[in-house]
Amino acid sequence: MSRNVSLKAIASRLGVSVNTVSHALRDMNDISEATKSLVRKTAVEMGYMPNHVAQMMKTEERQVVGAHVSSFTNLYFNSLSTELSRVFAEKGRYTLLFLFAQELGIELIKQCILQRVDLLIASELPDEKCAEFAKLNNIRIVLTGSIHPPKEEFDHICVDDEGGCRLVARYLYSFHKGNRYIYAGPDYECNLNRQELFCSELRKLDPNVEIIIYNSDEENIRVLSSLIVSGCRSIFCFKDTLEYELLDMLNAQFVDAQRLYPDLHIIGFDGLCEFVRGMKQITTVKIDYAEFALEIYGVVHRRLSQPDIAIQHITLPVSLHCKRD
Repeated sequence: MSRNVSLKAIASRLGVSVNTVSHALRDMNDISEATKSLVRKTAVEMGYMPNHVAQMMKTEERQVVGAHVSSFTNLYFNSLSTELSRVFAEKGRYTLLFLFAQELGIELIKQCILQRVDLLIASELPDEKCAEFAKLNNIRIVLTGSIHPPKEEFDHICVDDEGGCRLVARYLYSFHKGNRYIYAGPDYECNLNRQELFCSELRKLDPNVEIIIYNSDEENIRVLSSLIVSGCRSIFCFKDTLEYELLDMLNAQFVDAQRLYPDLHIIGFDGLCEFVRGMKQITTVKIDYAEFALEIYGVVHRRLSQPDIAIQHITLPVSLHCKRD
């Protein structure tokens, strides 16, 4: 495939002006979405490479790896970002650049182009238009975190959601066999996947098990309180920060919920108390953030140093951390 395709060649094939091709590739508003899509598709098929990418290939400049950040308050992403910064600094081969955007879309890819990013680490799946725009500009995307099912066109590193949910289900079942179980989380894709995995594992242990879904975005804490009062003693939270929130609200209801109900088991997912200094000990599915960051670096390095290797899908093991008093 030629790497010297010009705007004129693309324009000639499509029977449009060079200016139209240029504006379409830059996602300018004076070009219709249908024309943009046709121009991008043709450019990718012909092997077009933007000038700034071609120029960098001829130099010895250090390659730039971008990491998408959508929130500065998410402790899970902050923990992983801290380890990513450490690993990339220690390896010293690439420049790691954090890029803030509310969502993974074309505007973020434009940031990547301006910053000369070669590869973007992202925790959410780009839509078709965004993925096409990134490919057009020779920007690879590596996915991290819980995206189900994995997409065959992207490298993907994630933690073992299935294994973690299995550990939680079996742990709670060992204490409260025959009782009711509560799964707590918002109406969100990653949450719904963990909910399904948890419920499936419990039903393997007991086909008649009763599982109550508590939507943390919509239901009042009094609903959860009444379930505990009525005898529910097993709660699995989608993530650690939700467990901390629920504990605070339950303690406001009961003064000290876990002292009042010593057989109450609440479990989170992320292992933040083992990584973030000063966080209260809880029972949680533990992620090894150092290993996670190292695996991400490995996937990034293999993709940048060997662009044509097969797509990489890696799942990292998790463990159950029981709170220490």
